[in-house]
Amino acid sequence: MAFRPVKYEAGKLVAMACANTQTIVKGDALADNTSGYLAVATATTGVDIHYVAMQTVLTTATGQMVLCIETENVLFEADTDSTGWLTAEQGTYVDLATVATLDTSGTTYALFYVLKGIGVTAVGKTVLGYFTRGILNA
Repeated sequence: MAFRPVKYEAGKLVAMACANTQTIVKGDALADNTSGYLAVATATTGVDIHYVAMQTVLTTATGQMVLCIETENVLFEADTDSTGWLTAEQGTYVDLATVATLDTSGTTYALFYVLKGIGVTAVGKTVLGYFTRGILNA
């Protein structure tokens, strides 16, 4: 699982309507597909990540309900891309690398705030942080 909630007093599990034919894996970041449904996010997603999937499912109909956690005020452990995290990236805003990982060197959309890295710098591939609201660089 890529994005794992750590502290989430405000984050409640909710069933949300998703787009058709979405392969959703527990921990995937979900974004609005501009048609009123959630879809798996991509590295080029320039929209806020309001939900993370809390179940694995292949949607078979538009509007199929998927169990999610709302990301506001939720602290997450998140996996990073192959480069790992660097000390200078702590306390910065970063991008998605995939639906399930962060690009800690990317700052185009600034979708996730890295509080701190977990493990050894340049080797550790997990960070602690939260999703942002209102795309900073859009």
